[in-house]
Amino acid sequence: MGTAALMLLSAGGVAGAAPAVKPDPNAAPPKVHGPEKTTFAAAAGARPASGKTPKAAPLSRNAAPGGFQRVNSQKVQLTNTVTDPDGDQANLTFEVWTADAAGTPVTKVKLNDSTYGVIVSPYVASGGTAKVDVPAGKLALNTNYVFRTNAYDGSLYETDWSPWAKFRVELPVDLTLPTPNYASPNPNHFDAQQPHYYQTKPLGQAGTPLSARSTSAAKDAVEQCSEPDADGRQVCFGKSTPAPKGKAPHASEKAGAAAATAGVEWCNTNFESMLATRFIQCDVRTVPVIISMDGVPQAVANFMFLRMLELDGQNTFTEHLTIEPA
Repeated sequence: MGTAALMLLSAGGVAGAAPAVKPDPNAAPPKVHGPEKTTFAAAAGARPASGKTPKAAPLSRNAAPGGFQRVNSQKVQLTNTVTDPDGDQANLTFEVWTADAAGTPVTKVKLNDSTYGVIVSPYVASGGTAKVDVPAGKLALNTNYVFRTNAYDGSLYETDWSPWAKFRVELPVDLTLPTPNYASPNPNHFDAQQPHYYQTKPLGQAGTPLSARSTSAAKDAVEQCSEPDADGRQVCFGKSTPAPKGKAPHASEKAGAAAATAGVEWCNTNFESMLATRFIQCDVRTVPVIISMDGVPQAVANFMFLRMLELDGQNTFTEHLTIEPA
């Protein structure tokens, strides 16, 4: 006996160990509910049947390459219809496999710890839709899968599988962040910066010149007028326009404005502009004030409006507004 045991071990490892059997995608459906009830076994025409178009959900609008249904959530639900000639209730057994790019099954996915690794739906009325939820962690992202179903009405099994349905789990947005570079220094946003006329856009979109926005806003502006008095006189604020050449306030006349803009010299200008740094925005406009009599302009005076917003880098901001005749 000892010699025989030694010969077995030297020939192939542990005596009695059997190689693992690889699942066969062409194998007949398993009888997960046990044997059929023999009294009904002869009634072949009374067997339930799976629908021909099983589906995975929730689906994206667009299919993935190769005709795979694109599922845009890791909470995957598998569905298929089921009918029974006798009108009996029935359920479906769902089996999932990984697949290659052509949709050919490769490896069976063990969806639970049961003998067959399949999920069985609750019973539904004949003609209804059976649904199962795949447990979390059983399906990987960006992987091709196929699944199929087999019906059971409490007595008889469907003798074949439904057609394969192809699906692929892809999230609509990849939220994976790159590994941070902890050796990179943090920028000091309080350092002095040169003002610019570009507005920062979200999501990496190209910036729009503030000057262009200012021009657009001016085109959309309308006059704002008071009600005419008893003599027909009326005062209107006109559209923002560039100050006439040579008519803008001179620097010597803008000493008060320099104080109002907290010493931000580039904001204290003699021309229309919209400039900004990370913490300061300066908006300078020329606005005409028109005095009319019975709708006919009699006099026009231009005023410079200088508006500066200053952030403190925390939770508050300060607004400076200066109005001067031009």
